[in-house]
Amino acid sequence: MSDNDRVLISGAGPVGCSAALYLAKRGIPVTLVEAAADLPEDLRASTFHPPTLDMLDELGVVDKVIEQGIVCPVWQYRDTREGVVAEWDLSVLENDTGHPYRVQCEQYKLTRIIVAELQQMDNVEVLFEAKGTGVSQDDETVTLSAETLEGPRELCGKYLIAADGASSVIRISQGIDFPGLTFPELWLCT
Repeated sequence: MSDNDRVLISGAGPVGCSAALYLAKRGIPVTLVEAAADLPEDLRASTFHPPTLDMLDELGVVDKVIEQGIVCPVWQYRDTREGVVAEWDLSVLENDTGHPYRVQCEQYKLTRIIVAELQQMDNVEVLFEAKGTGVSQDDETVTLSAETLEGPRELCGKYLIAADGASSVIRISQGIDFPGLTFPELWLCT
């Protein structure tokens, strides 16, 4: 594929990194842009469910995720007062998935695994300290404006994936809403 088919991805979280690896493994050139100087090491999410593990297997990274995590064959919902509210033995899924269990592994470990893979690929450019600030497009290309340490930069591609989080500068610049809700209950899923 030519560089004219490049896909720009703003945000190197789990979604941006996974999309980059998926595309790059299919020969599509990718530029992954991350505002931070390095991948965040936060504790947002820590559980990968069977369908996600199957997807990560297709990407070729599931073994590394399992290696860095804890395999959990049972899924529990717990209430702070009542304890275990519900429990499921995930082995009942063995005919439906290659991974009839969950894996406890922080999402920052996944992004580090994937970026290490991406940095070995010739059709991928990974840019840190490059914050997407706006987007424009014409009939053929999309342009991502980014602030980098070297100054402003214009990145061109055929498509743009805005995976830069709930406060997405790209989404906001395009007037795309981010509806959602918060549940009042507190649950612990193990």
